[in-house]
Amino acid sequence: MFPVHDERVENEPDYFEHGRRKAENGWLGSAAVWMSDAKDRVVMIRHPNVPDAWGVPGGGHESGETLSETAHREVREETGLRCRLTDVLDVRRREIFLETNPDERLFSLSVLFSGVRVGGELAAGDDVLDARWFESPPENLLDFVEEHADRWFGK
Repeated sequence: MFPVHDERVENEPDYFEHGRRKAENGWLGSAAVWMSDAKDRVVMIRHPNVPDAWGVPGGGHESGETLSETAHREVREETGLRCRLTDVLDVRRREIFLETNPDERLFSLSVLFSGVRVGGELAAGDDVLDARWFESPPENLLDFVEEHADRWFGK
């Protein structure tokens, strides 16, 4: 069993409209992977939009994909690795509402999977600043992975 967290997010009109158009084209949300290897290391990445914090490979769903397919694609694009998904660690069910009219809403899911490496060589993708294997937690973790890092690394 995995936890499901409900969140409410307010969007300004232009951003909300962007989300509405994406949802009309099949957008579901996002997916990420807490991926380990045979040495019990975890792969983590840094993105340009949060350059000082480490997170796990993941990103936005594309129309026609399942969220597990999104997870596989994002791992390949951001790290050059291939993985096998093993479980669902966390789900965030997000209610997104328009700041000028809270009755206007969209919904999305963000799924954090666990997975194991099955191939590929680690290399930071084009939209990633850095990708590394970690045997212990790095400083400056993104909030959504802190809980999993504490469990994994035994804090």
